[in-house]
This record gives sequence, structure tokens and C-alpha cells, in this order.
Amino acid sequence: MSAERSYLVLAFLTIFVSLVSFAAPVRAGEKGTFSTPWLSGVLSVPPVSGKEAPAVPGPLSLSDPGPAASGEAKAVVPVSPLVPQGQGALSSPAEKEEKGSDLVLSPKDVEGEIARNEEPEAVEELDSGFFTNAPDEVEKGREGSYAGLTGRIEKFIRYFQTKGRDRFEVWLARSGKYSDMMRGILAKYGLPGDLVYLALIESGFSPKAYSVARASGPWQFITGTARRYGLRVDWWADERRDYEKATHAAASYLKDLYGMFESWPLATAAYNAGEGKIQRAVARYKSDDISELIRHRYLARETKDYVPKMLAALTIAKDPDKYGFGDVRYEEPLDFDKVVIPGGTDLAALGEIIGVPPDSLKEWNPELKRFCTPPNTEMYEIRLPKGSGPVAEERMDEIRSDAKVIFLLHHVRKGETLASLSRKYGTPANTLKEINGLRRDSLQRVSRLVIPVTGLSPEDSVPGKEISPARLGLAHMKIDEGLRRGQRVRVRSGDTLGKIAKRTGVSVKELAQWNGMKTTGILRAGTIITIPRRGSVSRGARTTAAPGDGGGFQHVVRPGDSLRGISRAHGVPVETLAEANHLDPEQPLRKGRVLLIPTES
Repeated sequence: MSAERSYLVLAFLTIFVSLVSFAAPVRAGEKGTFSTPWLSGVLSVPPVSGKEAPAVPGPLSLSDPGPAASGEAKAVVPVSPLVPQGQGALSSPAEKEEKGSDLVLSPKDVEGEIARNEEPEAVEELDSGFFTNAPDEVEKGREGSYAGLTGRIEKFIRYFQTKGRDRFEVWLARSGKYSDMMRGILAKYGLPGDLVYLALIESGFSPKAYSVARASGPWQFITGTARRYGLRVDWWADERRDYEKATHAAASYLKDLYGMFESWPLATAAYNAGEGKIQRAVARYKSDDISELIRHRYLARETKDYVPKMLAALTIAKDPDKYGFGDVRYEEPLDFDKVVIPGGTDLAALGEIIGVPPDSLKEWNPELKRFCTPPNTEMYEIRLPKGSGPVAEERMDEIRSDAKVIFLLHHVRKGETLASLSRKYGTPANTLKEINGLRRDSLQRVSRLVIPVTGLSPEDSVPGKEISPARLGLAHMKIDEGLRRGQRVRVRSGDTLGKIAKRTGVSVKELAQWNGMKTTGILRAGTIITIPRRGSVSRGARTTAAPGDGGGFQHVVRPGDSLRGISRAHGVPVETLAEANHLDPEQPLRKGRVLLIPTES
């Protein structure tokens, strides 16, 4: 036993002495093999060894700040629940409702239903993973403390000229599309116009850019900072992708950073690392010289490289010929109309009314994530192709009545499927899956669904009102035709035009004509083809309406149809036809609209 005790004591003493000898250099302020957070903060890759910054030929002057931080995490957008936990505010009336009827939801209730199944969305990441910022324009009489950065700047100029050349050319070309608009906004905040090059390096001017750090949009905002500067980020819209609103937010942020540091180099670095990190670095090393701060290990390598990368990008962008980018073809500047439309306007129906394809509406308004404008907003301003604004203003009454989305709460009954509900409501199955957070087509474990429809009258769209199948059968439900009409699909292995036509409900001939192919053509797996536009009801279809509110059948408007012509064809007075469908007898009919042809009971 004594021998065992001796061995234990000896082992304990050995461990204790080892720990003391290891910790000694740290306490003495020497470099150990590790360091603690309270001694030196989070360590990054060691700085480049040696002196790489001789003297700058002359002081570089900057009058611009730096872009949105790309190294922070995007928060999942919470949506308020439909009812307090444990209460059955919606289920109770639903249980008492007449069998087969649905309940109209308010915008707040819709958000609650979505929240029940919501998961973090999968977003396509920016392909480069190379996120930096670009600097400021040089003005006479204004000096910037960039001495000591010459070597790093030259290194990144060479990078953009060689390894990063292809991507940089694309970014420069795209700058022609957005830079004039962004410069105008920056000028309103008293900021240098050359700050637009921050967006060039941050995202390549891509509104859909999304980093591994979950920063989004042309200015690469994270969710928290975006909301702090007034941008909407939720299930319906992500205004970080709105190139106008995001530029206003970036200008405000950059102006605040410059007011905090009174130094563009520090403000730019703070845009990347966060203002707190730069404030602590300045306090720790008692210096506001960016060249001095990056000599130490406290700042991450990404932040140390941030300012030099920006200066390199700005240098090239200001004189592309000198650096071998003289053959870049710049895109045409943006030119568009703006119009204010109701919240909850179906983009596909809007596009049909004003003659603009849904895909084009999405391109002009990249912040819109779903099939309609946010329904929890009374009015929403959107961009339209130049010349379409006056058309939308003229047909605003039609937009309000025919493109308004109403959300219904439907209790799933035995035997119902997504396909059957899609046919019943005229809503694409993909839309039903998206808004209800469904991954599969099966409704086996689903008790209720939110179903968006269009065409309900104002009297029927009151939240809390029960809507029977009879009334729904008379409504022209054309929600989200952008997915159903003009949809792009990827050819799978073994697919033929016949199989795709059968799957999508169009003819082989239409499919071939729409995609410029032969009906007997061979499809290659991975090819993208477009499904031609079709209405939810066959043209000229005559279907019996459900009983209630008088008898009748439906008629789908075809090209050349008029209210008077349909009236004569069916022997129904124009006034009766107009009243039954809430129409102005003098207004033209929209192709594809479903009309109720009333008949005497």
C-alpha cells in the first residue's frame, strides 16, 4: 500500500509541476502555445511575416466608406403564432363550421399558420465565398492613413488581373446596371459616389448574392443589421435584396460608421468586422492607424485584407484601361416605373392584367420571395418595366378585384390529396406545399392547410367568414400562375416530351412549339424546358356551378370575347351578366377569366 501511495503522490506532483511550468510564460506575458480570451481575444491566422509595406508614393485620400459585413449570421425570421398555445381560437369555430366550408384568414392568422411548419429556407450560396469591400473615391485635400498598405494593395490588383479576372469582369460589367442609381442614393446622404464599388466587391452587384455567413443582397447585410436600418426580412420579403432600399440602408450604416471613427479606413474595417471589434482594437493598441492595427494578431485575416482589397478594386474600377479591363461591356442602367398596389396581390394575375410576364416581375422585384406581395401590408410599392406603370394605374380597379389573394383555412378530409385540392381551388400543388411547409405530396398526417385563392368578392373576403364550396366554385381562382404557367422544369433521366406533357397537363405539340423542338425530339437529362401557359380551366369550358346563389355555369374568356358577345351567345342580358360577375359592361374582358353565366332557377 505504501508503494502505491508513493506512486500516486509522485504522479500528482509531476502533473502539477508540468502545469505550473506551462502557465508561467503566459503569466509573464510571453507567447505560449495557446492564449486565453481575456489576454488576447480570438486569435486568427498569424499576420504575414516581414515588412510588406514600404512607403506609399503619396497619401491616398478617401471620401467613401465600406460595405455590409459579410461575416455575421442570419437570424431565422420568427413569425407570431396564430393563437396562444393551448387555446383553440381557430379550431373551435372550424369544428363547428358547416361541413365542407373553409374559413377566411386574416394576414396575421396566415403568418401563424405558416409558422407552424416553417423551417429555415434553403438559399443558394454565392459561388465565390470571396467577400470583401471596396474603398472610397480620391478627393484632393483629403488624406487617408493608408501608408504601409502598398504591398497588399498591389497583391490584390494582381489577383483581380489573373486568378480572379473572370469574376471581376462580370462584376464590372454588371456595375453599369446599378451604379448610377446607387450613386444618386449615396449623394443624398452626403457620401462619395465611389462607395458603389463596395457593392461590386461584396456581391458583384447581385441582389440574390448570399454568403456562407448568411449575409444577403448587393450590400451583404446580415438580418440583424438589416432590420436595424429599416429593412424588412421575413417569410414574404427580404429587402436586403432590394437594390434601392438596401442602398439606403447601406448609406445610413456607412455614415454612422464614419461618424463613429472619423476615419474611412477604420469605418471600412468596421463594416467587415463590426464596430465593436474595431473599437476594441483601437483601444488595445492605442492607435487609429489601420496599418498599425493589422500588424497585430487581434484582427482576423479577412479584416486585415479587407481595406487593401477594396483599394485594389477601386483602383481598377476607376481606370479599367490601365489595368487591362478596357474591353468590358457594361450593362445598360436600370430604367423602370414604380406603382403602389395592394398587399397580397398575386404576381401572376397582375402580370396578366398589365401584360408583363411573372418572371419579369420577380426580376424587377427580387425582394419578393413568394407568389404575391406581402399580404400583411396594406399597400406595397413595386417596380415595373418602363411604360408599364401607366397601364397598371389605369387598370388598378381590375388589379384590386382580380389579383387579390385571399387565404382560406381548410380542414383536410379523408381521401383528399394535394392534387385534388389543387384542382378544386385552382391553386398549384407546389404553392400549397410551399406555404404549408410540406416536403411530400402526402396529406396523411396533415390536419389543415392554408389555401390561397383569387377571385373572391369583397363580401366573401372578410376574415373569419366561412366560405362554402358552392361560393368557391363560382370564383375565378388563378393564384400563382407564374408557377403553373410558364414554369421551367429540369428534364429527368428517361423523360420524353410525352411524359412531361402528361405530367404537366399540356399537349406534346404545345410543349414542343413553346421550346422550339420537334415532337419526336430526344431530351437530354438536365435540360431546362418551359411549360407553356395554360389557364386552370380549358378555354371555352362550360362547367356546371355548384348549387347556391342561383344556378349557372362557367365560361372561360377567350381571345376576342366581349361581354355583349357572350351575352348574345348564352341569351343572358348584358346587365345580368355584368352584375353576376361584378363587371363594368364597358371594360374589356381579360383572357382566361372565368365568368359565371347565370341561369334562372
